[in-house]
Amino acid sequence: MRLDRWAGGLDKAAGRTAALAVLAIAAAGIGIPPSRAAAARVLDVRDEGHLRFIVSDGSELLDEGPAQGTFTGKLRVHFVYNGEPAVSARFTISGHGGSISGKAKGTLSNPTSPDPSFRGVLTITGGTGRYAHIHGGGELFGVFIRRGPNKYGLTVQAIGKFPY
Repeated sequence: MRLDRWAGGLDKAAGRTAALAVLAIAAAGIGIPPSRAAAARVLDVRDEGHLRFIVSDGSELLDEGPAQGTFTGKLRVHFVYNGEPAVSARFTISGHGGSISGKAKGTLSNPTSPDPSFRGVLTITGGTGRYAHIHGGGELFGVFIRRGPNKYGLTVQAIGKFPY
């Protein structure tokens, strides 16, 4: 009996030793490729764009123009306005190193004004290049310019912090 207990104890000790050896090897990095995880970066955005009207399709207006600020590049916005105070948009900004896409919802402050301002929230939906893993949300401010037929335009300002 004593010998059986001693052998059983030896098996448990051997199992613990093997487990500790595996942990030690893993900790030392022997036979395991090094981690390629990069430190998370954050894009602290404060951008503004003065966009010109390109084309419309019903209540959706396409506007394009340069974005200036933290993330400079070309901004393309599909702005949806159907006569109600609620507005929405899908956007893509393409710049050096990749692009960022998102969506936004907001409310016009004075829908009957020829140039109503709006405010809302934006959500990042994806990116390309160095911004492939970007996410997060922020605020969107702007002015919807609508003076005369086909004289539309947008001035937009985005503020947010987006990890990538």
